[in-house]
Amino acid sequence: MTYEQVGEAREDSGAGSQQNNIAIHVVAPIVAMTATWAVRKMLDSGYRKALGRKAPVADDPTVNLGNALIWSAITAASAAVVEVAVYRIIARQT
Repeated sequence: MTYEQVGEAREDSGAGSQQNNIAIHVVAPIVAMTATWAVRKMLDSGYRKALGRKAPVADDPTVNLGNALIWSAITAASAAVVEVAVYRIIARQT
């Protein structure tokens, strides 16, 4: 497909594609940030309930490096899962 053909295909896609574009580029990031914040709060709360202390903070020098790295990996992985789920759900809805 040439560059011109791609441009024509985009023009032919119509309003449905414009709606999809708005949902993916505006709504999805906001929903993903909100969902990630909620999951992070739940993880912190679960950590506190399970171990009786606050979750490790990366910039706290009193926290063991291993604990900080493990907690960072857990929170980063959960954030990535939430983001992928949100984007796929919104893409499927549009």
